[in-house]
Amino acid sequence: MPKVLLFVLCVSFLHVNAQQTQRLRDSINKYQYLNPNRAIEFGMEYVELRASDAPDTEMVKTYSKIGEILLYMELYSSALEYFNSALRINRAVKDPTPDNNNLSQPPWIVVNIGNIYFQNSNFKKAKEKFTEAKELFELKKEFDLTDAQNGLNTTISNLGLIYGAEGDYDKQEELFYKVYQSRKSIGKPEDILYSLMQLMAVKLFKGEFVSAKNKLNEIIELYDNAKINEEDLSNSNLTLNYGDAYSVFAAYYQSEKHYDKAIENLLYSREILKNFPLKINFLGSRLSECYLAIGEIEKAKQIALKNLNFKNISDKEKRYNYKVLEKIYKKTKDKESLLRVKDSLILIASGASNSKIFKTLNDLETQIILSDSARALNESKIRYNTYLYILVIGTVILFFSLVTIRVNYNYQKEKGSRLELEKEKVLAELDQKNRELVSKTSFIIQRNDYLKNLQKKIRTSQKDEVQTGKMVSNELNRVINSEKSYEEFDNMFVSVYPEFYQRLNQISKLSQTDLRLASYIKMNHTNNEIANISGISLRTVESQRYRLTKKLNLDKNQDLNSFLMSL
Repeated sequence: MPKVLLFVLCVSFLHVNAQQTQRLRDSINKYQYLNPNRAIEFGMEYVELRASDAPDTEMVKTYSKIGEILLYMELYSSALEYFNSALRINRAVKDPTPDNNNLSQPPWIVVNIGNIYFQNSNFKKAKEKFTEAKELFELKKEFDLTDAQNGLNTTISNLGLIYGAEGDYDKQEELFYKVYQSRKSIGKPEDILYSLMQLMAVKLFKGEFVSAKNKLNEIIELYDNAKINEEDLSNSNLTLNYGDAYSVFAAYYQSEKHYDKAIENLLYSREILKNFPLKINFLGSRLSECYLAIGEIEKAKQIALKNLNFKNISDKEKRYNYKVLEKIYKKTKDKESLLRVKDSLILIASGASNSKIFKTLNDLETQIILSDSARALNESKIRYNTYLYILVIGTVILFFSLVTIRVNYNYQKEKGSRLELEKEKVLAELDQKNRELVSKTSFIIQRNDYLKNLQKKIRTSQKDEVQTGKMVSNELNRVINSEKSYEEFDNMFVSVYPEFYQRLNQISKLSQTDLRLASYIKMNHTNNEIANISGISLRTVESQRYRLTKKLNLDKNQDLNSFLMSL
């Protein structure tokens, strides 16, 4: 009886475990577009749950699926690591399935490794991988015709992408059309739609706009017919491909500088792809650039900043948005924000050194792909070498990481200290100049007060010599209003506020009197103080202020003092 109970418990445990692993696999597929991070978490949970089990094809598929999601997220090095892990597990699978007996490696993994090379513009290596995968799918026809045909369509389509990247659009169109015919015979709507989108893109590249528009109409008709049979459109490949079709047209309009049309298509694509967060971020980046192009700077800035706060944004998209912000801050002359953006771009660029590590991983990838005959003889040696490679690479990565961190830390520390010293120096110089300017202004006020008092005394003491008093008074007025008396003040003011006069003259052509009045207001002098400095009446100061307000085209609600202080 106990043995029976134990057997029942074991069977029950296996059933529960199978249910759990199936749930995890389903969750990975469910969330791969909707929430990629969560999908990866489910994948890791599956791997952890199966850690003590013997390797099988489901483990290979899970590692491969995680790699696909990371590839979709543009995390290429991490994706390659998971694809390589899938290949290593596949070598250890003892399951005598046709897939394992006849193929040296799973062809879809080879396709995805080729995709990584393609995304990193290594077209030669990508072509090798796609050709290799094509040969594997040809072998697979013997025992899984449907999957083999789908795989062949994908690899031929990907080879077409390489021809397009090299500028051979005729060859690209030829391959795309071949795939389209094959997919049409199979009858899977999302695949047919994808091929139509590829043909549409080629037509746009070749400048055949009418043909491209016809392809878009075919896509719309196909989608409207196919969606009736779709249980869940929100997160389906059919919806993904349909939304991408409009983003392709948006890219065309953007390249032709038809920004209104580009924005229209981007907004429509974004609405279709609202359940694909990575796509939303991509579309947002292009929207930001288009809004900037039509002069809607604030809208462009807000979208770019929102994109940068996105959780899963890749370095590529970060760079794209920072470039938009760089243009915006140059236009708005926001120097502080511009410097921050440039620092961010430098940090992203510094990560380019990771390409060396990426190359090392690529080299490792070639090492672990083995033929069936060599595998049997060298399995233990290969395992040792693989572990050694991993250890070496891990050490290299750690070393470069530490060096990079240290260099960046020292650089930033040195840069910060230097900037702080320079800042202190500049502030000290400005402070000194400002004190000299204030001192000079005070001197002028005191001098003018003295001369006015002298003028008053002359007027009262020489009542019998009116003519003489008048002459002396006029002479004193000339001294008070002398241009030479203010030359030193003007020079000091320009050294403290070097761009002030220039900015004013960009708004309106101002006289020397206007500029001097503006400089006094900039220094926060009252009307009385300005009258004393200039040797004129308070009434004259008020008249000059009124004329200056008119010349600067200020509204009634705009305060002259506040406006000048802001310049």
